[in-house]
Amino acid sequence: MSVMNKLKNIIFQKNINFYIFLKKYFQKKINFPVDIHNFILKNLSNESIIIEAGAADGNDTVFFGKNFPNSKIYSLEPMSSLYNITFKKIQKFNNINLFKLAFSHTDGRMELNLAENQNQPWGSSSLLKPKLHLEIHPGITFNSKESVETIKFDSFLSMNNIESVDLLWLDLQGVEPDVLMASNQLRKVKYIYSEVSVLENYENQILYEDFKKFMIASGYKVHFEDIRWEDGGNVLFKNRQFKK
Repeated sequence: MSVMNKLKNIIFQKNINFYIFLKKYFQKKINFPVDIHNFILKNLSNESIIIEAGAADGNDTVFFGKNFPNSKIYSLEPMSSLYNITFKKIQKFNNINLFKLAFSHTDGRMELNLAENQNQPWGSSSLLKPKLHLEIHPGITFNSKESVETIKFDSFLSMNNIESVDLLWLDLQGVEPDVLMASNQLRKVKYIYSEVSVLENYENQILYEDFKKFMIASGYKVHFEDIRWEDGGNVLFKNRQFKK
């Protein structure tokens, strides 16, 4: 267990502000890994299968479309306003398929809790209800909801006849572990790049230590960790059955 996770377990319940202070202090002494976009450019072929869930404003979607012109890119964004923004950005790409869907542990419909922030009015919207997010990011509020269609990862693969995935990119605001734990098809995925949380930003979300244990038990290894914020970061998992 990392130093920061030990600290979290000892003091978090008593003093969240002190924990955040300590984490920021230790972050100054950490060298973070290489940029994920550079890693992808070096390690994915131009004939890859890429699934991006949580497209937001479509910037990463455009990155995939531009740099992997011979690949098949499947992008999901359930929030209506962001779906429309992304849809406009990808019109010149014939290698991107955009779906107005949210990955979840079940097929059906759920309420998306919409985040409101003057500088980024979408960045924290989640299928989960906010918890510590309200304390850690007081400038972000959740005052409205949108009913969205949800789909399991396995159902999405079946619907699109996808037999293998080179990169699964997840930015789901706390739902990532639920999506993967509901899947029986993770063996088909080479890399999984996922947002992770070390604090319970959303109610009943699975935190990184338990998420990592599940991924390791599922045949993955941590390729690199980038826990640069007080409440979490991003992690790249690699399926151990893929040697290269």
